[in-house]
Amino acid sequence: MGPEAFAPAPGWFDDGGHFATADEYPFFGSVAPRLVGDEHDGRPILLYKAFRDVLGGYPKYFAQDVGECVGDGHGHGVDLLQCVEIALGEPSEYRETDTVFVYATSREVAGILGRGDGSYGSAAVKAMQTIGVASVEMVGAPGPDGGARATAWGRYGAPADVKRAAGAYRLGGAARVTTWAELVAAMRNGYPVTICSNQGFEDSWRRVNPRDAWGFCTPGGTWGHCMLIGGVRFDRPGACILQSWGPDVPSGPLALDQPSYSFWADRYVVEAMLAQGDSWALRQAPAFVERRLPAHWSYASAA
Repeated sequence: MGPEAFAPAPGWFDDGGHFATADEYPFFGSVAPRLVGDEHDGRPILLYKAFRDVLGGYPKYFAQDVGECVGDGHGHGVDLLQCVEIALGEPSEYRETDTVFVYATSREVAGILGRGDGSYGSAAVKAMQTIGVASVEMVGAPGPDGGARATAWGRYGAPADVKRAAGAYRLGGAARVTTWAELVAAMRNGYPVTICSNQGFEDSWRRVNPRDAWGFCTPGGTWGHCMLIGGVRFDRPGACILQSWGPDVPSGPLALDQPSYSFWADRYVVEAMLAQGDSWALRQAPAFVERRLPAHWSYASAA
């Protein structure tokens, strides 16, 4: 896929079906009120730098082929959460999450196996807590297959043996993030946030808008899509969004050591996306707690 190519079929259902499961979960501000506040020191919060600390570089994810983005956004969110926890001292070993398993089990939880490509974020977090999380190793380290496995598992469900193995590995919990203050609080304390919305970032020729000199993309068009927020900044308020269209998409300048498959979006755009009610702070521990992040996660040039 070229750097200006339009993204594949996104795959988040924006029909309101996410609320049925989302209402089972608390809002971040209610479950962790002491973490939420308007005060910050103006330095960026770059959780994506945890990837570099633990893996030595940013993961090289395959581009999605069908509307499996809910699995990609949440699977990559678990990957980032793993790296944050390891960087903060958790004695565990990184295992890349199998995103197709997340996608398939989310559709099972939502009761939409067999329906056309797509799913809900709320169903993904529930699936990761109740069914489990499979690693790439667990399912045989698959490579690009044109979306065949995502299509098959999304229609008929994930294999029973993989589900049994994945049951030993479950997400600790999640909370809905619907405001900028909640997003900043989650980032500040090391909790990645998935973001599902119908906000697009395309130009009039249905191609992904290039990044500007700050690394930001201009909003445009409508996509039902799920992605991952890996950082926030305050000099030009906005969030860094990691997508699932493959490396070097979109094109344009990079800022603050962001991954090549990410872009920044202005705060007002992000707030509108969060307000759609299907964005999630992910945690592994029993509760969301205050945590001190490494100082170099605030500086692009720091080691």
